Amino acid sequence: MRVDDLYLAGIGSEVGALTPVAVPLAAGEFTTAEADRTGQLSTAVAAMPGPELAVRAGREALRQAETVTGEPVWPMLCLHAGIYHAGIDFWHAASFVRDRLGVGAGPGLTLELGAMSNSVVASLDVAASVLRGRPDHDAALITAGDRFGAPGFPHWNTDTGIVYGDAGSAVVLSRRPGLARVRAIASYTDPSLEGLQRGDEPFRTASVTAHRSLDIRRRKRQWLGRHGGPAHVDSRNADGVTAVVKTALSDVGLDLPDIAKICAPHYGRRLVETQILRPLGISESRTMTGLGLRVGHLGASDQIVALDHLLRTGEAGPGDHVLLLGIGVGMTWTAVVLQVEPVPATA
Repeated sequence: MRVDDLYLAGIGSEVGALTPVAVPLAAGEFTTAEADRTGQLSTAVAAMPGPELAVRAGREALRQAETVTGEPVWPMLCLHAGIYHAGIDFWHAASFVRDRLGVGAGPGLTLELGAMSNSVVASLDVAASVLRGRPDHDAALITAGDRFGAPGFPHWNTDTGIVYGDAGSAVVLSRRPGLARVRAIASYTDPSLEGLQRGDEPFRTASVTAHRSLDIRRRKRQWLGRHGGPAHVDSRNADGVTAVVKTALSDVGLDLPDIAKICAPHYGRRLVETQILRPLGISESRTMTGLGLRVGHLGASDQIVALDHLLRTGEAGPGDHVLLLGIGVGMTWTAVVLQVEPVPATA
């Protein structure tokens, strides 16, 4: 989908304190073995829950949007995501985030969007589609926030090849010019891979994570043993990654060499190689892997935290094209092509 009239007007991120490999996080969180496998140097650990992290990021995104556009932004569409427990059962975190941000009551929808680690990038697809079809909607706010940790989800040893970190992120998508222009968006789905995170787990009436940690590694081994091993997933993932990237780039007449940086999931080095670099035929230097090895895989926030970093440090400047690549278990893939705009220094 080519996009000609939408912009990221504001970006916000709130990342937990970086905790090095050598520092124990909590009982049951073993760091050394996974650090050896992933190349992880540290990970982000936050004291506050995911929705609060999202609120902090949202405040910054709305502040930037007001600075860049010259007036307050009132998003009629609010989308929120978290890939792990928000801290309260039977509760609507998206409404909490919207209320704490002062957006308040009014027309429009407030929804939680669940595409796992692809949630924020996929939300850009959803929000862009809504804004293009609803002239009465001027802006959308997308937020995400996750806090992991024992007993349910230890940062370091829950998954294979991935160390998780705590963070919140937010973007304001607007019709008014902003920090970056949205050029194109493409998404792709392969639901045949949903069992990779399910394995042989039975359906239960309540979560077990209050008493024991998730074992995503075991689930993956169970499913891979019946479906051709890792090579099968690598092949299907390569199809998804290449499909969305090629489609988004071709929609605006660009090729991969035209992209200054790619903001992709913050996996460990081995998974980055097999799931991102190899399918796209690129080097690690084209990605934000170095940042990921410091902060960890931040749930749905990787790409926005990386983009925020690029803009704040000047590693991506006016005219540069940046690619956001989202990959979510289930599985879904989304690619968003952005072009950085000149903005006021106060933003």
